[in-house]
Amino acid sequence: MNIKNLFYLFSLVFLIGCAPQPLFYWGDYSSSLYDYKKSPDEKTLAAHEKSLLDIIVTSPKKHLHVPPGIYAEYGYLLINDGKENEGLEYFDKEIVLYPESKVFVQRLKDELARGKK
Repeated sequence: MNIKNLFYLFSLVFLIGCAPQPLFYWGDYSSSLYDYKKSPDEKTLAAHEKSLLDIIVTSPKKHLHVPPGIYAEYGYLLINDGKENEGLEYFDKEIVLYPESKVFVQRLKDELARGKK
């Protein structure tokens, strides 16, 4: 093997090792959301809810972050299912993980409180 080929091999290995690693685990989010928006029914909603829960559970196992908005969206779906306390816990998780979402999540909480009156 001549020096030129060795240089190319080293360069290739170096470039492959420098490939960017993902920060988030998105799972099946895009397709489940698309299916739900295209055909909004109980079946597609349940599939999307399952996809969100899969992201929440699988992200730590893969040593990746839960993407922004996932906790809030899952919490919102839980509240719509009548599981208000559990949904509010996911709202709080969203704020802890992404403090910049506090204004939005607080607005959701305020709307929920207003609806109770």
